[in-house]
Amino acid sequence: MSTTRAPEPPPAPPDKPVDAMDADELAQAIRWHNHQYFALAQPTISDYAFDRLTRRLKALAPDHPALAELTSEGGTGELRFHDSPMLSLDKAYTETEVVKWAEGVIGDLVEAPKIDGMAASLKYDARGKLVQAVTRGDGERGEVFTPNARFVPDIPQDIGEGHGPVEVRGEVYMPLSVFRAKFAGTFANPRNTAAGAIKQKEPHLTAGYGLSFFAYGVRGRDFTTLSEGLAWAGARGFPVVAHRVVARAAIGASYAAWLADRERLDVELDGVVYTADLTSEQRRLGETSHHPRWAIAFKFQGESATTTIVDIEWSVSRSGAITPIAVIAPVVLSGAEVTRCSLHNLAIVRKLGASIGATVIASRRGGVIPHIESVVTPGPAPAPVPTTCPASGHATIEAGDVLMCSEPHHCPAARLGTLEHWLKAVDIDGFGPKIVAKLVERGWVNEPADFYRLQADDLATLERLGRKSADNLVAAVQAKRTLPLAVLLASLGADALGWVAAQKLAATFMNIDSVMAASEADIAKIHGLGDTTAAIIRAGLDARVELIENLRKVVTVEDFVAAPEGPAAVFDANDPIAGRSFVFTGKLESFDRKTAQSIVKARGGTTPDDVRKDLDYLVVGGDELTAEKKSSKLKKAEKLFAADGKPEVISEAAFKALAGLP
Repeated sequence: MSTTRAPEPPPAPPDKPVDAMDADELAQAIRWHNHQYFALAQPTISDYAFDRLTRRLKALAPDHPALAELTSEGGTGELRFHDSPMLSLDKAYTETEVVKWAEGVIGDLVEAPKIDGMAASLKYDARGKLVQAVTRGDGERGEVFTPNARFVPDIPQDIGEGHGPVEVRGEVYMPLSVFRAKFAGTFANPRNTAAGAIKQKEPHLTAGYGLSFFAYGVRGRDFTTLSEGLAWAGARGFPVVAHRVVARAAIGASYAAWLADRERLDVELDGVVYTADLTSEQRRLGETSHHPRWAIAFKFQGESATTTIVDIEWSVSRSGAITPIAVIAPVVLSGAEVTRCSLHNLAIVRKLGASIGATVIASRRGGVIPHIESVVTPGPAPAPVPTTCPASGHATIEAGDVLMCSEPHHCPAARLGTLEHWLKAVDIDGFGPKIVAKLVERGWVNEPADFYRLQADDLATLERLGRKSADNLVAAVQAKRTLPLAVLLASLGADALGWVAAQKLAATFMNIDSVMAASEADIAKIHGLGDTTAAIIRAGLDARVELIENLRKVVTVEDFVAAPEGPAAVFDANDPIAGRSFVFTGKLESFDRKTAQSIVKARGGTTPDDVRKDLDYLVVGGDELTAEKKSSKLKKAEKLFAADGKPEVISEAAFKALAGLP
């Protein structure tokens, strides 16, 4: 089989607005940015901005050769031709575009998240042994990374005698928890990190990156449907992309559900893929030279705009990390006015050259989280870095890429964050941030166990609280004297120990003593966690031994109990309802409000009594979303969302799509 080397990098594009470029200038810009993204893993513009270039070129010169080169991943290693092209997907940004495409498809559609990773082809021989791993490359040929694939735990090395020869296509990616803990500031995003990891000259180094893989297609075997092929891959040991069969009428609601949950998932999503389920329909529709006609990517809009940094504020998290936030001159992104953008951490501030007075590109990922994409013109002076913690006054220290309070356990902001997280995780209502701050100020609460020692007589002395409210708060705490194991673990606020990981630990070790006795190696064996995440979790548990012991003096930690027979048993550890909070308003059509709340609670979610700042979703029934007169809950939710990006307001249909309900 023939091989070749990667091509020379293309020339830089002209410095012109998109609408001012002719076809050849657009092609030059596309080739340059494509090379920056795939070959160097150093993108300089957002996906949305890049798609504007390609759409403009398609309008001016639909047959331009540059459009056939959109998937080139470059690289400097050995290249191999694919048996059949690995084409990029056609893109859409509106429901109307996707519905129009779907009208030409016979049969059901398969919906799956579009994860921003590295597309790859895995080949297995007749014995079921992995013999070749290749990136997508330019669609015709890709870069070989077979030795590195041996060090990606999710890639099976042997699928069993008689199951090959076969080709499995999927995505190599880095979980966000791994990226944030280990690589944020060194690389721009998880995809860039994964791209570098699979190209390591010493393959064993790939193991240290904590990469994952999921399958999205199988070639070389006869299946009637795509979903049948994915089920086969799952049975052979491949992690399979989350997917389900959907009707055309559910496209809008299912997209909204993924968009609403995007920022809470442990993967970098940039859209939702819809594919014809019938393989016969895929053959009928065929492919263009650019993309298959039987699939489409409904992309999240990451609209960008130019603005100026007015100030940089520093916020202290519950871990003691001091996070930079850019206060910007107001701009409208994805239909909403934005005045504050994330700068992530100190390393990103320095890497971007972000400073007060700088002209920057602000982007709103998925229409939700605003961040600074790049610096166009630097400010007059570098950003001042705090030498003391803005919350505690203690000295700051640099821990890798992150600025930290040197005394996080004595930092009031970190303590408040820990306490507020614990209250939310165990679902105790009524303790707003102001009340928690007063409790800390008076010395009544310093750690979660202290909530159980609160007396109504004391609480009633707090300003604007009253006896009845004090009684209610004490009762709410006392009602949580028993905590399920997974709830306790997720409430600790340890890095990488969110709801999904907490559920996996609980299901594996069954009780709190076994969890605390588990070694890093024991945790790493749990599917989906791996060495890097296990090390982070183990360190987090070790740092909280005293906190856990003090909690066990005042609460009973329930051992893990497998889901009973019946509807609850079908939900897995990746359930998007678990760990989320929902409030329902308006008239629901599919079930009454009490039933909806029961569905959420049975799957590990919570249903507070009212709309509040930390609520995840307000589910609106009936036609209230479009009615002229809005309910008080909807008004409050919209006001909170404009200020803080939460809660998300979704329809009943979107809730059902999120919950996987018919």
